[in-house]
Amino acid sequence: MRIVVLAAALLSVGAQGGVYTGIETDVSALPKKKAFIGRLVRSRVWDRMMPSTFNKKADLKVMFVIDESLGGENAAVKVANGRAEVRGARFRALVAGAGVMMRAMRFNGTSFELADGEYRFFPKKPFRQVYFARHFENFYHRASTESYIRYFEDLMLWGLNAVHDPISYPVCESLKADDVDKAAFNAVSLALSRRAEEMDVDLTVPGGSNVGPITMPKQYRSQHHYERKGSTHYNICPERPGALDYLLKLRADHVGQCRGMQITGCRYMPYDEGGCKCEKCYPWGGNGYIRLIEKFRDINNALGPGMKHIVSTWFFDKEDWDRFYAYLEKQDWIDYIMADSGGDFPKYIRENPVPKNIPVITFPEISMYGRYPWGGTGANPQPARFERLFRQAEKYVMGFSLYSEGIYEDVNKIVINGLYVDPSRTVDSILAEYANWELPGSDPADFISFVKKLESIYQMRIKGRKGIAGVSVTLYLRDAPGSEISRRAAVAKEAFELAKKIDGGIIPRCRRNWRWRQLYLRAQIDESIYRTRNIRNPDAVLAYGELIDLYNVQRQVTELYENRYGGVTAPPMMDPGRIRREGAVFLKEKKMNKKNIKDKTK
Repeated sequence: MRIVVLAAALLSVGAQGGVYTGIETDVSALPKKKAFIGRLVRSRVWDRMMPSTFNKKADLKVMFVIDESLGGENAAVKVANGRAEVRGARFRALVAGAGVMMRAMRFNGTSFELADGEYRFFPKKPFRQVYFARHFENFYHRASTESYIRYFEDLMLWGLNAVHDPISYPVCESLKADDVDKAAFNAVSLALSRRAEEMDVDLTVPGGSNVGPITMPKQYRSQHHYERKGSTHYNICPERPGALDYLLKLRADHVGQCRGMQITGCRYMPYDEGGCKCEKCYPWGGNGYIRLIEKFRDINNALGPGMKHIVSTWFFDKEDWDRFYAYLEKQDWIDYIMADSGGDFPKYIRENPVPKNIPVITFPEISMYGRYPWGGTGANPQPARFERLFRQAEKYVMGFSLYSEGIYEDVNKIVINGLYVDPSRTVDSILAEYANWELPGSDPADFISFVKKLESIYQMRIKGRKGIAGVSVTLYLRDAPGSEISRRAAVAKEAFELAKKIDGGIIPRCRRNWRWRQLYLRAQIDESIYRTRNIRNPDAVLAYGELIDLYNVQRQVTELYENRYGGVTAPPMMDPGRIRREGAVFLKEKKMNKKNIKDKTK
């Protein structure tokens, strides 16, 4: 019997294999509360074909079994003579094993082929998490409970085993939210926590920071870190009279909102949002931050026994690192360090072993690199970039927590997870598996070439770029050398031609799949922008309209039209002149806001 490790989707059906017109699932060996895996698997198969009501003899019969002898999170699938048995060491391994089996199927619209053999899921890196950033009117912020949970399930089928969720409504947006907004948000949080528990998936929540609501007392405001990114200027200095008690109450209130949920860990973030530069707190990352989260830790432990504490080092500079390392030698409560910077893996860790061998996880930033607005022009696959960053961090880390602003980076999630599950894999094999599963009927080789072309022309950045949504695209096309624009235009045209070819090959039932549509629209937008030198050409605007619906960003667009901050994942619907004018106003207001805050914190 052949043994295929992970790259199951690359199998071809030979002499041993079957053609099936349906699927039956046997969950009799599982506890009743885990029986939903049968429905979960059947639903994904039916998404890719029309079920047969006439030829039940041709159904693939699949049985699910928990087999602790496999160890860890390992899963094994055996397929022979029309039957499949999926075994997993624990339930989440069973889910991942089911995903491996399904991605080995070849769909043609009315049936699927599956080769006899053994398929395995033996993950090498144990921590594989996605963080759904539910804020600023993005997809996750406005997703229905059903679509949100389904996407979560889809990622777990690929082998992720943990999720991070904010649970409570974003404090920086709470004033503009009404009761319906908050109720919908809370319903999604509760549904995710319950589904995570059912799927045997670890759920972590924010552990607390020095970020406060807009309504916080002004006398508590921190001395701002002007050089740090992502600030809403509502951070609190814990050294100001009364401020620490205020922060501890905020933390206790959040813990109260998590009651009844099965929480496995808390994550602490230093900057973006966060930070204070007063003489008592500085350097924040190795001083004020650590002293504050020590107090939060004791409150968070009430969430449940065995609580894990994940301490992020996002945006640490050398002074932060030096003080933090000295602290690590003395502490006994930090379970994981989360280290990343949005670019290269931190040089400090590469050159200085972590004290006490505390495990390290990465924080891959898969959403915001290369273009602005993020996701505004469709999917942003960057497999080469994330393979390079993975190889850089591979020997220092035991997992990852993906930072996700939306579904437009779905390919990036799958590429990163695939490398952490099996570092010996190539990116091309992961992309081929993705194409086989999400774009059935297409040629994986065409998809690989297509994605590489999109990545090669994705970054649109110039020296001294300033402004808000869409400015980078406009300035790039205006100021870049003509030869570079011509080169990119040629690649964009080739990518769009490939997109049309792939589109014609996908089986009709899957051609409107949102994963494919956002890739197709990205190619259409790029080709039209480079051809017309206009980000609001008719072809692009038509595509923007579809993306708005795919990404649930109707509120973002409305707020942008009303000259308010509407988030950063909506398409650039306003004309370039208006964007430049509003960009100037935005920068002026930001500068004035910084001055006012500085005056108030003296």
